[in-house]
Parts: sequence; C-alpha cells; structure tokens
Amino acid sequence: MAREIQVPIDDAAYDALVEEAERTGVTLPELAGRVLEHDVARRRFVSAVGGFVTAWGPAFDEAFGTSGAGGAAA
Repeated sequence: MAREIQVPIDDAAYDALVEEAERTGVTLPELAGRVLEHDVARRRFVSAVGGFVTAWGPAFDEAFGTSGAGGAAA
C-alpha cells in the first residue's frame, strides 16, 4: 500500500533529488520513496545488528575473545 506524505527538505537536497531522478529516468516522488525505503531498511538492519550484538556478543567474546587494537582477537 503506497501512502503519500510531505517531507520538507532544503533546496540543495531537493535539487540533488531532481538531478538524480532525471539521471535515472524516474519521477521525483518515486526516487524520494526509494530513498526513504532504503533509509528505513538500513535503520531496521542497524537495529537488528544491535540486538544481535547484545544477545550474542558475550557468547562470541567467550568463544573467540574480545577484539583488541587493530581488530585482532585478544
């Protein structure tokens, strides 16, 4: 289900969206929708990773050690 919303953006961001829409051959509303969907998906992913780290981080630390300087296991 598609919903229509109004999101205020500054002139520079609007101009960048217009240029990208023209470059890719999509309408401005379609491109803006894609950008918003991508941002929501990214936020969901980052949130899920945080939950995974909280839930499983201690088990990984126990099994593999904690990361030291340079990312090497301690």
